[in-house]
Amino acid sequence: MLVQLLVSISFLFLLLVFLVLFFIRHQSKVPYYRLTQDQCITLLKKAIQGVLPEYEWHAFIGMTVRDDDVLDELREQCLLIDELGVKGTQLINGRICINFNKKGISQLELLLDEWQHKSKYLV
Repeated sequence: MLVQLLVSISFLFLLLVFLVLFFIRHQSKVPYYRLTQDQCITLLKKAIQGVLPEYEWHAFIGMTVRDDDVLDELREQCLLIDELGVKGTQLINGRICINFNKKGISQLELLLDEWQHKSKYLV
C-alpha cells in the first residue's frame, strides 16, 4: 500500500513537471500586436486616404494596450473617431475599407500631424 502511494505521488509530480515545462515552452508563442511609430503613421495615412482595410482598423482599435499609455491614448482617440466619424465601408481593390466622414478625416489628420512629429517613439 505504501508502494502504491509513493508511485502515485511520483506520477503526479512528474505530470506536474511535464505540464509546467509544456506551458513554459508554448507561452512564448502567444501572438501579440506591437506597432512602431512608422506603422501608426502608415495606419493613419491609409485611414485618411480611405484605403485602410476594415480588419486592420478594427484590430487596432480593438486591441488592449497594457504596457504603453501613449499608444493606448492613440487607440482611444481612434475609437472615438470610429464612433463618430465613420461614414461606412467601401470596396477598394477587392478589400473592404473604412470610409470616414469629413469630421473623422479632420480628426485623423490632427492625429497624423501629431504622430509625424513625435521624436523617436517606439511602441
